[in-house]
Amino acid sequence: MRAMNQDGLGTINGPLMNSGGGDAPREEELSLAGIWRVVFKHKALFLITTATVFLAVIVYTVTMTPVYESVARLQIDPSRSSNLGLDEMINEKLGTGEGGSRIQTEVRVIESDTVAMHVIEALALAKQPAFAGKSASTATAIDPLAMSAMDRQRLVNRFHASLAVRVLPNTQIVELRFRSTDPKLATMAANSLVEQYMQRNLQTHYDGTVQVSNWLSRQMEDLQSKAAEAQEKLADFQKRNSILPTGGDDSSNIVTDRLKILNEQLTQAEADRIVKEARHRLAQTGDPELIASVIPSTTIQILRSQEADLKAQLAQLNSKYGSGYPKVREIQTQIARLDSAIAAEIANVGKRLDDEYLSAAKSESLLRAQFNEQKDKAYKLNEHGVEYAVLKHDVENGRDLYDTLQLKLKMAGVTAGLSSSYISVVDRAEIPASPIEPRRRLNYFLGLFGGLITGLMLAFVVESLDDTLSSSEELEQCTLLPVLCSVPLDQSPAQKPETGKDDGVVRQAPLLLSHPRSQAAEAFRGLRTAILLSSPDRQPKVIAVVSSVASEGKTTVSVNLGVAFAQRGESVLLIDGDLRRSTMHAQFGLPHSRFGTSTALTQGINERSIMTPVESLPNLSLMPAGPHPPNPAELLGSKRMAELLESMSTKYDRVIVDTPPVLSVADSLALANIADAVVLVVRSRVARKKAVLRVRDLLHRASSNVVGVVFNCVDLKLEHYYYYAQKSYYGKSSRHYYSDNDED
Repeated sequence: MRAMNQDGLGTINGPLMNSGGGDAPREEELSLAGIWRVVFKHKALFLITTATVFLAVIVYTVTMTPVYESVARLQIDPSRSSNLGLDEMINEKLGTGEGGSRIQTEVRVIESDTVAMHVIEALALAKQPAFAGKSASTATAIDPLAMSAMDRQRLVNRFHASLAVRVLPNTQIVELRFRSTDPKLATMAANSLVEQYMQRNLQTHYDGTVQVSNWLSRQMEDLQSKAAEAQEKLADFQKRNSILPTGGDDSSNIVTDRLKILNEQLTQAEADRIVKEARHRLAQTGDPELIASVIPSTTIQILRSQEADLKAQLAQLNSKYGSGYPKVREIQTQIARLDSAIAAEIANVGKRLDDEYLSAAKSESLLRAQFNEQKDKAYKLNEHGVEYAVLKHDVENGRDLYDTLQLKLKMAGVTAGLSSSYISVVDRAEIPASPIEPRRRLNYFLGLFGGLITGLMLAFVVESLDDTLSSSEELEQCTLLPVLCSVPLDQSPAQKPETGKDDGVVRQAPLLLSHPRSQAAEAFRGLRTAILLSSPDRQPKVIAVVSSVASEGKTTVSVNLGVAFAQRGESVLLIDGDLRRSTMHAQFGLPHSRFGTSTALTQGINERSIMTPVESLPNLSLMPAGPHPPNPAELLGSKRMAELLESMSTKYDRVIVDTPPVLSVADSLALANIADAVVLVVRSRVARKKAVLRVRDLLHRASSNVVGVVFNCVDLKLEHYYYYAQKSYYGKSSRHYYSDNDED
């Protein structure tokens, strides 16, 4: 037992409570086992919801009007020519495209309001109840033009709602699906849609051909007159500017041809003048060797050869006889005459080269003058070249365009009877053999699946709104305190009370004596062991049993826990600490006593304050509450109460105190502070999470040693549904362990 402090509250001698008041409960992770636990807990709601949704789907499916769908298929090949020779012009005029965009355009045409109204008019759908519904009997007109705008729009919207058009992937096939409650009407509508669309397509091409043909006729008349006018302008321009074509190429004429000839002659004369000028300049140098190398001359070569021979002879004679020798002087005279002859010949050659140069220069000058004169004429002619080219281009374009259009019209006249459309019918609609809706199997499956999902969602919604505790795992996660035992709510005949009201709650005590082999009895034995193991070094002698609110079974737990310790051979004293609403004496079938805890605290302990309620357990004693005092909180929190417990703990091995609810009155906190160990009783599916957490925090602030929680009135099917299922092998076999019969 704990010692009292100056304020009358006990100090902690044992271990602290397992969790502080500030600890938050852990979040439970959602798993398959958790989902199944929620479903099992709310199985009635789950099954009712699933059955309701499933039956609603069945009723809806059975009462649903069958819907039939008829299918027609078209091939749209934009690459197929119509053979009219005017495709490109018609496509340009109508604004149509090619390839995939062309097919999509045709799909939009099929889905257009115009085609829909043609089908509605052709089949008189406004008078068909299967299409128009109730309004068919009130329809007064079949022609869409005679209908009101609202009626037309209503019929068109209904037609579009029944129609589905799509292009099959990677093909040129367009699929048309029409739905109706009448299979014949669905077939007629699909086929009529194909016919109206193809008729509109042919009419569109015909109108385009006529429109283009009329336009071409008008254009050809204009082209013919413009071509003649352009030809006259071109001829007049040639006459006024003296442009005479020299051949098939109009780009050449007399002026340009003459300019080309003069340009060639001038180029040749200029080259000749340059050559002769170079020779003339070499001749002016007077160097015989240069002149001989450029202008070979036989005379100069002969004279130079003779001169070379004489110079050779002169050199020999000078070396042999000297300069005074007569033969030497004679040779020198001959050399002088040869030099004079060579000079005269060079002068003659220079005179001739000079004449050639002057003649070439004069010829070049004359040709250049003629070239410049002809070039001026060409420049003058070029000034009118642009106008000439424009006139000539107009003439050629007009002639070519006229010839092309004339050819197209002739081809159209020849091949008009061979025209073919690029749209062909692949499959015509046939009367469907079976309805497409309702799909009974699919609806039933979806109804069952939807019912399961709805039931599961409702179960989780109810679970999220349910603030009570239903399993020990949930209790431990909420309080962070160990669950010492789970007392089952067993409705087997072996555990029902022999007398009293039968409400399924374990009330008759002591169960360890009346039903020693029941599951509840085993749970209390497990509680005894758990308390002993909670403090192996210093086992608690004074044990207080508390709860958050009334009717959670703390008195039943206190009595059976005392019996469990007494059966172990210990001397046990049960103290009824609930001085406001005592019930412990009723657990043993005893009348209300005038002596007990209240008299022991006010008058002292006497022999009549303690009794032995069970003859078979003489080591089990009971101190009832006694008369109800006016100040129970002051008595229980007084020093006398601590002294009473101290005195009783020396006489008995265990002292178990039954306390009033913590949240109802303040009496329990004083007793919990004095006791060596506190056991919190929580009733399954009755106690609220916030209430249990509040009690835990209050006990913690009162420095109480809470060793754990007793989970009372637990549905073991929900607690361990995987083991205690009634139809399982383990569920059936485990009941033999809790049978009061001795048979195996």
